[in-house]
Amino acid sequence: MIGLLFLLGASLNDGLAAARAGEYEAGRRHFAAFVSERPNDAGVAQATLWLGRLEQDPGTARELYLRVVARHGASPYADSALFEAASIDYAFGLYQQATTKLKQLLSLYPATPLLAETNYWLGVCYMILEDKSTAAVHFQKARSRGAGSIWSLLAAKELEGIGAETNGTTAAEGGYAVQVGSFTDSSRAEKLLSDYQAGGRSGEIKQATVAGRIYYRLWLGPFATQQEASTYAESLKSQGKAAMVVKR
Repeated sequence: MIGLLFLLGASLNDGLAAARAGEYEAGRRHFAAFVSERPNDAGVAQATLWLGRLEQDPGTARELYLRVVARHGASPYADSALFEAASIDYAFGLYQQATTKLKQLLSLYPATPLLAETNYWLGVCYMILEDKSTAAVHFQKARSRGAGSIWSLLAAKELEGIGAETNGTTAAEGGYAVQVGSFTDSSRAEKLLSDYQAGGRSGEIKQATVAGRIYYRLWLGPFATQQEASTYAESLKSQGKAAMVVKR
């Protein structure tokens, strides 16, 4: 009996050793066995976090990360799990969902060592969502809270870009547009623009660099007022299409 308990207790360490040695399948087996055999052990949070990291399916990985937060929210691994769930949303272009999770992380774990990194990525998400003022707030927090870190340096660079863009902005006829897509592949933006133009709608592709990555945003319009843009955006949403009012 003592020998059996020893083996069960050792499985978590065995999983960590295997994963760090690049033996991912062996690590996954150890972690899965540990969670199954010792569901009430304090190490389950860490084992579940690693199961998420070793999972090849992003959707399943996100579920595992969120399970850590839901069942082991007071563990020292919950903040990392929530951050990694947000990272999956970001990778799949679910920027609003990523933003929600990152904000939740800051609310639940204000002392997290991921503070600067979380603020930086919140800034990136808000830039993509065309909310530059909120993005600037988070970049400023990342710069101050992560002094000397890579996140502070990256945030400072983004703030410089926001400042330059703001200073170079001039008023144009039609101050609003409706963004219907943001892509890393320019051909997708061009195809969607062509589709809208075929239906008689004018638009333009705006290029933006966020966190060193180029995005091609499709803006339809321009619209003279925010209300006009909002009305058109709502009409698109009612058809199940993506639409968001932006200031030109």
